[in-house]
Amino acid sequence: MSIRRFRYALVGLLGFLIIGVGVAVAGGGVNDKILSGELITIEAGETVPHDLYVFGGNLVVDGTVEGDLVVGAGTVTINGTVDGDLVVGSGQVFLAGEVTGDVRAGVGEITVGGTVGEDLLAGAGTLTITDTGEVGEDLIFAAGDVRMDGAVVGDILGTASAYDRSGTVGGSEDVTIEAGAQPEPGQPSAPDDPVRIAGEGLRQWVSVLFFGALGLLLVPGALRASESALRRRPLATAGIGLGLLLGYLIQFIAVILLMVLLAIAFGSITLDGLAGISIWLGLLDLFVTTFALVVSASFLVDMVVGLALAQLVARGWAKSRWQEFALLAVGAFVVVAATSIPAIGGIVKLVVIVLGLGAMGVAFGEWWSRRRP
Repeated sequence: MSIRRFRYALVGLLGFLIIGVGVAVAGGGVNDKILSGELITIEAGETVPHDLYVFGGNLVVDGTVEGDLVVGAGTVTINGTVDGDLVVGSGQVFLAGEVTGDVRAGVGEITVGGTVGEDLLAGAGTLTITDTGEVGEDLIFAAGDVRMDGAVVGDILGTASAYDRSGTVGGSEDVTIEAGAQPEPGQPSAPDDPVRIAGEGLRQWVSVLFFGALGLLLVPGALRASESALRRRPLATAGIGLGLLLGYLIQFIAVILLMVLLAIAFGSITLDGLAGISIWLGLLDLFVTTFALVVSASFLVDMVVGLALAQLVARGWAKSRWQEFALLAVGAFVVVAATSIPAIGGIVKLVVIVLGLGAMGVAFGEWWSRRRP
């Protein structure tokens, strides 16, 4: 699965979480709607008569949830019924029961052997629909390996590294196999489509130029400081870039833990309003930081690294803003072309992300140190 598509799935999942929790807070007390722990079980015969928000190690639903189920857990097993939507961020999901509404999942692995009443939207490493699995409406995915042996009543739309279907589709089927994907055993390798690769690269280049034009128009000093930092201090920018990526992961985990602990603490003393606000603010923080990382990693780093490369070659040629934009266009073209090469593009993109984020971090640090008295 491409890094870009998985990031989109992650942002979408966080958006769903924020909306869902906002509705819960607006609907009243949240103390009985939030569960956390190493192992959370809804026993067979047990009915939860409202929406449920679960954060923990493992969740097993053998009973019934009469509402939406929002989960952040290591492993999720649904043997019973969710009479609403399932929104899940997890390592593994096993759905052997029934979800009457939509399933929206950002997971490492999801296996569907039961019934999804409406749409199944998944960003996953591995997606499997067994011969007993059924999706009542559409199946939409961005995944690594996909195997569909069950039934989809509506359409199938997705992108995968490997796709194998022996099941039935009631509507249309549009699945893109990514360039460079590993074929199934015994299957010949599919050649990369140069037209598609060129088209995606052109769209990326135009997008980078759009952000570059905005940068030169609105914040030219910040853009110049970033590309200059990369040329002057390449090792420092690489280290800071890695630190920023690691810091994002640490704050992501820390915010989730703090959010759950505050919600439990406030809920235990019947301060349901504060519990809801703490969850809302935590998810909002995760959404904002993830969105900022997605935009930066998708476009801004190409702009910064491209301009730095061009300035390194031109050595002060650009005297006007238009000349500077021309250099940015040439440099961004080189970066986008390099990151579009099927065999090494992913590695090159990772290097560009690290250097670009680090350059922006160094520039911000230098600006901050100058403004301090």
